[in-house]
Amino acid sequence: MNIWKEEWAYIVLLKVKRMFRRYRGLRKTGKMAQRYRPLLLILLLMLLITGAGTILVRQETEETTGYILPLCQIEMRHRLKGIETETERMERVRMEAEAYDYPENVKGLLDKNPETIEFVENYRLKKDQPAEDTIGDSLTPGEIPLLLQWDERWGYALYGNSIIAVSGCGPTCMAMVAAGLNQDPSITPAKTAEYSAANGYLDEENNTYWAFMEEACANWNLRFESVELDEAQVAAQLMAGHPIICSMGPGDFTQNGHFIVLTGYADGNVTINDPFSMANSERTWTFAEIRGQIKAMWAYALK
Repeated sequence: MNIWKEEWAYIVLLKVKRMFRRYRGLRKTGKMAQRYRPLLLILLLMLLITGAGTILVRQETEETTGYILPLCQIEMRHRLKGIETETERMERVRMEAEAYDYPENVKGLLDKNPETIEFVENYRLKKDQPAEDTIGDSLTPGEIPLLLQWDERWGYALYGNSIIAVSGCGPTCMAMVAAGLNQDPSITPAKTAEYSAANGYLDEENNTYWAFMEEACANWNLRFESVELDEAQVAAQLMAGHPIICSMGPGDFTQNGHFIVLTGYADGNVTINDPFSMANSERTWTFAEIRGQIKAMWAYALK
């Protein structure tokens, strides 16, 4: 069956499922169930006819225009809002990813972080769109903006043989630091990733070399200083307004390797901008919690 017929049928089935759930609740009331049974049967019949008609229309029109598929998908998702549970949505997105043969690393985002569901859901529609030229106008002096590598504004852009959403944590961290310190919204993860790739700062597996953190920063008017694995040094740098990019090993942030930004320190706690996780970025961490996961650190300031 054509995938679009399957998806429109899925909407119908979800509505039928919800209807029967309500009906089972009504059955417990006896007379209430008798009173509403004819109405439910009529609504069910209308729903099935409407769903079947919609499927037939989509099947016919998708043969006459190249634009019907993305339009259908947008319309379908609007109809699904408020109908699906989060679990049902995840199941549907996984089904779409398999049906359209998404890259394995894109499908894998859902397992690594459910926050990426909308990015994966929109992959087919937006994967070829150009990256945004700016991170927006929300910069605040003295603060480092949180940028997510799977943000749809740049996450679909290529990074080596991968995309920024999957492999671009390093360039995204550099974009956060450079944009924040320079108060320059034109410094985006797409631009830092392009610079990294063009200058050989990533390997054949799309991992960003540490040299990028030490050498590329000069391109954005930054100087760096290596930081020892010492809480007093970390606290001093952060309290001086110098954000720190950390290379992380397996633990709370990654199973393999990852980059994050330390943005502040107070009373033994550090604030973190994790380019892959909103949840990690919204909480505070003690330095003791992350110390054993840190492989290297670089503090940054304007030249």
